[in-house]
Amino acid sequence: MEDEFDKDTFLMVNVAAQRARQIMQGATPLIRTTTRKPAAIAIREVREGLIQHFLPEDLPSLMEEPAPETPEEETAE
Repeated sequence: MEDEFDKDTFLMVNVAAQRARQIMQGATPLIRTTTRKPAAIAIREVREGLIQHFLPEDLPSLMEEPAPETPEEETAE
């Protein structure tokens, strides 16, 4: 039997793990909860759609466009 790869579950686990690390480092949870477990908080945030995440192929094509040029700062002489 061949193992099936569930891309959505893999993505959710990775996003939740990264968010749990952020919470452990002091980020404010986006939900109200009585639990203090960063992983549980992060999983709920992801499931409730409060955490935006993108796959590289889903990023807007704007990422490929060059950044707009900024005017050079004038120097006082």
